[in-house]
Amino acid sequence: MAVGAAVGIGAYQWAEGTMIKDYPRTMQPTYQACVAACKTMQLTIEKESYSALQSRIRAATKDGTTVNIELVARPNDITTVKVRFGFMGNKDQSGYFHRNVMNHLGIQ
Repeated sequence: MAVGAAVGIGAYQWAEGTMIKDYPRTMQPTYQACVAACKTMQLTIEKESYSALQSRIRAATKDGTTVNIELVARPNDITTVKVRFGFMGNKDQSGYFHRNVMNHLGIQ
């Protein structure tokens, strides 16, 4: 059952241009991993707001595409991360962002 639970947390969801993923971590390390992922991807962070329950990061790519990242704390030390590249969303860039977050959290 533990393996199935880990797989469930690891699944991506694509909804209307936003890629959503749950991480088995509290808000603070997940938020730090998102900031680190932005730096790894050379995204310019334009605005940040952090709280223990909900956090947001607005960034931009080198070509000026807006990137919106929202983090929501869930029960049992799970944090949901939602990322959207541009107006319509970009599945490849969003997936790459989530892979970077996983790397920074030490999740393989």
